[in-house]
Amino acid sequence: MRILYAIQNVGGIDFTHDIGDTVPVKHSLVGLQRAGHQVDCLQLDGNRVGLIKDVTHPDRVKTASLGLSGTKTFHLLEGALRRFQRMLNIPYFAFFDSFRFYEACSRLANGYDLIHEHNGLFCLGAARASLKLKAPYVLTFSADPIMERELVGKPLKGMHAWVGRKEARYTYQAARRILCVSEPAKLHLVEAWGVEARKIVVMPNGVDTQLFRPQADSQSVRSWLGLDGQPVVSFVGSFQPWHGIECLVESFARVLSEIPQATLLLVGDGPARPTVEDAVRRLGLSSQVIITGLVPQAKIPEILGAVDVAVIPYPQLPKELWFSPLKLYEYMAAGKAIVASSSGQIAEVVQDGYNGLLVEPGNVNEFAQAITRLLKDPIELDWLGKNARQQAVEHHSWDGYIRRLEAVYQEAIDASSH
Repeated sequence: MRILYAIQNVGGIDFTHDIGDTVPVKHSLVGLQRAGHQVDCLQLDGNRVGLIKDVTHPDRVKTASLGLSGTKTFHLLEGALRRFQRMLNIPYFAFFDSFRFYEACSRLANGYDLIHEHNGLFCLGAARASLKLKAPYVLTFSADPIMERELVGKPLKGMHAWVGRKEARYTYQAARRILCVSEPAKLHLVEAWGVEARKIVVMPNGVDTQLFRPQADSQSVRSWLGLDGQPVVSFVGSFQPWHGIECLVESFARVLSEIPQATLLLVGDGPARPTVEDAVRRLGLSSQVIITGLVPQAKIPEILGAVDVAVIPYPQLPKELWFSPLKLYEYMAAGKAIVASSSGQIAEVVQDGYNGLLVEPGNVNEFAQAITRLLKDPIELDWLGKNARQQAVEHHSWDGYIRRLEAVYQEAIDASSH
C-alpha cells in the first residue's frame, strides 16, 4: 500500500524525541515500511508543510508543494491577521494551518491508497482533502484534546469551543475507521461524539520486545544513579498532572516506614515536576528520591534493569482513563513486577496477582501496602515479572500491532469502494 500519514497537530509529534505519542507513531510508520509499504509523512512546520520519507531521519525533510498558501501574499496576510489576533487576545483557530495542510494533502495524495491522520485540536486539513480526493481516511484518536484541556483547567470557551467541537466532529464523521487505544476511549467516542461503534477499532499501544527485555546486569546503571544494593521503586514517563506522581511520593513515604533503605526513582520530566518536587521536599524525602529528568528511550531498558517494582499511580480522575500507557507495556516487556492503579485499560491488561498488582486509584495507603508486599517477597516479585514479560511478548509486540493495522487499512479501502 501507499500511505500518507498526516500530522497537522502543531508540536504534537516530535520525531527527534522518543516520548509520548511519538513512540507509537514512529513504530507504526517504521513497521509499515519494513512490511513493504510506502509510507510518507506530512507534518506542519511553521508556514510550510514538511514531507518526511523516513521518520528515523527526521532531519531529512522536503518541503511539500502548496498553492495559494505558499505565496508571499498569503504569508503577508496571515502575518498581519495573526498580529491583529494577538493584539485583541483572540484565541488560535488554526484556519491558516488547516488550509495550508489541505493544499499539501490535495496536491500530494492522489497517488496514495489512503490518508491516515493523527488527531489533534483544530486539525481539519487532511479530512477535507480526503473528501475532495475521495480517498479513504483513517484517524488515530490518541485522546480527546478538548477534554484534556478541561482536565488541566484550560477549557475552550465560547466560539473557540464551538469551532473546536465542530471540526472534531467533522473528522470523526469523515473517517472510515477510527483507531483508539482502549475500550474507554471507544465508549467516549460513541457516547460523547455519536460515532458509529462499527467503525471504531481498539488498538492498544505496543512495545519493542527486543529493546525492552530483562537485563542480566544492572551494575553500571546502578553506579550511574548512585545506587548500591537498596530496593528501587520506579515511575518512568512524562510528569503530567493526571499521572498522580505526587500521590506516589506520599505512598513511598509510607513504604519507608517499613523499608527505610528503599529508593524512589522518577525517570522523566514534564509540567507536573514542580508539584512533585514540592511533595518530595515537604515530606523530607530528598535523600531517597532521584529525579533523572528526560532520558533517551534507548537508555530506559537499562534503567529498568535496576528497578525492583515499577509503578503506574494514576489518581481518581473525573473522567474514565482512556489512555493506553506505553510505560505499562515497557515494564511488562522488561520483566518488572508492576503495581498499578485499576484504571481504564490498565485493569484489562494487568491481572491482579498474576502479572502485577492492582490498586484503587488514588488510594495512597493501598498503593504503599502493595509496594511493600512485593519488596518483602522476592519470590512473588520475580513471578509477577516473568508472567508480565511472557504476556508482552505474546500479545503486545509492535509486530503484532502492524499486522492488525494492515487489516484495518484494508477494511477502510474496501469500505470506500462500496
